[in-house]
Amino acid sequence: MWKKSMDAIVNLIKEGSFEFDTDGVKLIAMDPSQISMLVFNLPSSAFSKYEISEKAKLGINVEEFSKIMGRMRAKEKMILKYDGSNKLDITFLAEKNRRSFKIPIIDVTPGPSKALQIEYTTYVKMKSAVFKDILKDVALISPHVLLVADVNRFKVEATGDNSGVEIDYQGDVEVKSDTVVHGLFSRDYLDDITKGAEDDEDIIIYLGAPSQTDRRPKPLKVEYKVGPASFVYFLAPRIETD
Repeated sequence: MWKKSMDAIVNLIKEGSFEFDTDGVKLIAMDPSQISMLVFNLPSSAFSKYEISEKAKLGINVEEFSKIMGRMRAKEKMILKYDGSNKLDITFLAEKNRRSFKIPIIDVTPGPSKALQIEYTTYVKMKSAVFKDILKDVALISPHVLLVADVNRFKVEATGDNSGVEIDYQGDVEVKSDTVVHGLFSRDYLDDITKGAEDDEDIIIYLGAPSQTDRRPKPLKVEYKVGPASFVYFLAPRIETD
């Protein structure tokens, strides 16, 4: 589970401050371009054994960590250990062998202390594989994608210099919306956000419209689970000007 989590996180986040407490592991981080935010939670119950004497925040190079996790073999168990030094111990344990790695604890530029608090009234729920397939169609046309939610209807549009694509779903998806809500977003970022989602699991996309008190376009919110781990992403919309 930890390996799958790191594989999903590294698509956007290169380093982050992981918080370990009695509830589990949490990460709130922005991507290097400050366009998207990730809120990751892995409960302590996901581990076969989880012991912590005091809360700790550890700055970790996610790319380096993910490469080491890529060396984990089938039937191996992973042990993470931190003793207060400037190193994190990663041990892969099999029946007859043991491999241990160490990675440095790094200083990470302080990021957001909490997730965005935004109220959404519109969402679209579908299998992850369906949305990934939509993005493959869009990739033939444009680096940006327009997502449109209406009552019981979800539509995706993209336009290129002399080309375009329109995908209309009135089945295979669950839509909750009282009005038409839309937003233009980066296809590459959506690819990276959803890459870690398992194809047969649900993905929920939240769209928000400007309100009377706040006319600013709202970020897209995407959430899904990988086993017991939860992933929530926020992605800033693309603002087009004349």
